[in-house]
Amino acid sequence: MNWIERKGPQVLLIWGVLVVALSLSASMGGDIPRVTGDDAMRLVTAMDLFQGQSWFDTIQHRDNTPFGASMHWSRLIDAPIVLLMAVFQPFVQDAAPYWAAFVWPLLVLLAVVALLAELTHRVAGKAARFPALALLALSIAVYTEFIPGRVDHHNVQIALTLAMIILSIEGRLSTRAAIGAGLVAATGIAIGTEILPATVAVLVCFGLYWVVEPQRCGTRLLAFAASFAAGLLLHVLASAPPQLWFVAACDALSITYVVAGAAYGLAMLIAVLLGAVLRHWALRFGALAVLGALAIAIVVMCFPECLAGPYGNLDPDLARILMTQISEAQPLFAWVYENPQFAALVVTPVLGLAAMLLATALAPHDQRWRWIVLSGFCLALFAVFCLQVRGFRLLTIAVLPGLAWIAAQLWVWFRSRQTLLAAAVTGLTLLSFTGVAHYWVAYNLVQALSSDAGPSEALVNWDACLQREDYEPLAALPTGTAMSFLLIGAQILLETPHSIVSAGYHRNEDGLRDMVRFYGGGEAEARAVAEQRGLDYLVFCKGLPPNGGLEGVPAFEGLDWPWLKPISDPDADLQIYAIDLPAN
Repeated sequence: MNWIERKGPQVLLIWGVLVVALSLSASMGGDIPRVTGDDAMRLVTAMDLFQGQSWFDTIQHRDNTPFGASMHWSRLIDAPIVLLMAVFQPFVQDAAPYWAAFVWPLLVLLAVVALLAELTHRVAGKAARFPALALLALSIAVYTEFIPGRVDHHNVQIALTLAMIILSIEGRLSTRAAIGAGLVAATGIAIGTEILPATVAVLVCFGLYWVVEPQRCGTRLLAFAASFAAGLLLHVLASAPPQLWFVAACDALSITYVVAGAAYGLAMLIAVLLGAVLRHWALRFGALAVLGALAIAIVVMCFPECLAGPYGNLDPDLARILMTQISEAQPLFAWVYENPQFAALVVTPVLGLAAMLLATALAPHDQRWRWIVLSGFCLALFAVFCLQVRGFRLLTIAVLPGLAWIAAQLWVWFRSRQTLLAAAVTGLTLLSFTGVAHYWVAYNLVQALSSDAGPSEALVNWDACLQREDYEPLAALPTGTAMSFLLIGAQILLETPHSIVSAGYHRNEDGLRDMVRFYGGGEAEARAVAEQRGLDYLVFCKGLPPNGGLEGVPAFEGLDWPWLKPISDPDADLQIYAIDLPAN
């Protein structure tokens, strides 16, 4: 009750404002939210679970038909969505999945608002708490990751990252917090390996606590390491059938990560046992570095394929075809080169890091370590952001306590003067901290300097082919199997009863390979794929290449093949061809 009384009103106020803003934005079309891309596939997997597919069966049986496609996603996200479907179904029947998709991101947002309030209070003090929440309400990440319909796991990973940072800070002082940090870190990996950089920061953080304060932090380091390793093991046992317990994978929780957690725990145990003879911090640091390197070496020896990253098992040719089209996996400089307005996304992280360094320098000695821990996490996330822009979603919220600390100092300065000039300086400074303002300025500047003032035809066509009503004619056709435009594969699974060859997920190598054969191998290869898979339809978006999203595949020239029969209106956004192969 004490927490609710002190922080609850601010948390609920900001969350309520955001719920209204996000709900209005999502409802502008007058319908339940549009769910697309990875969110559509997530909703499909949750619907399959709701309809009786086993918890341990994560095969998407309508992808890579008739063989099915292995998915690397966790049921931990499907479960709450299924619960919401069960709540809504008596009231809205078949629309229950869409209403679950509407509500779930908003519930996760409540957790993020509460966690940011807690983190800011612990690091920057009470005065910075509300400014942090106000800056969150003007953050680009909120309007991309928490809008109704965003049911993929990224918003949950933001919440878990904030929780890890809080528990890591408190883990220096509390064994219970150290155990919590280990369990949250393990849960984050169980949900998705994108959280690995933040997890590594937690592992390093607790090790450094012991280096600096071996007497106080030795027990807490062991408590953290044990809970982390145990959490990974428990998640594997709870998420995979016994026949998969010892099957290695780099892109999802598996025995690979259990071994890594156990190796870390063993290394930390040896370090703490040696602590009695390691009298100087430099000796402890050296021992920790050596033991950590040995732990990494053990994992690499057991699973060398993971040196190439989560997608190390993907065929190199398919990686070139598929991965170069995934924008969020691109390095920051390449992404900004293609989309100059996105340079605005760098501003908040850079300002936030600078603010944290300033706060660290000026903080009282007994509080400085909190800023150091937060800065360490954010620097790790910034490095990821530079390598892959997907790191933005985690970083841009984690840096807000630093900006909020400056905002709190500015407010004190303004109140001591209360002049028009002081108000202007304060207002403009705070405006310069808001991600929405950065993007608005950059977008309009790029538009003003560009010869093409409007959105590209490709973007217009892409948006059009995501409308739910466009899939009604396809859904009404006899159930069959479609070769589709890669980027709408998940949409077809969500909006129709049909099966597809590939939705673009990296574990479905056979489907991707047959897509390349169909679109780029000529008529004989396309016919062979159609016959082998029993294809009934070809589906793509009007105005976009049918083989769009497949880097390097030659232009598809097969729409005049006699066995492809157009059955949709020529002006329809979704173009449908029947595949009518002559009998042999």
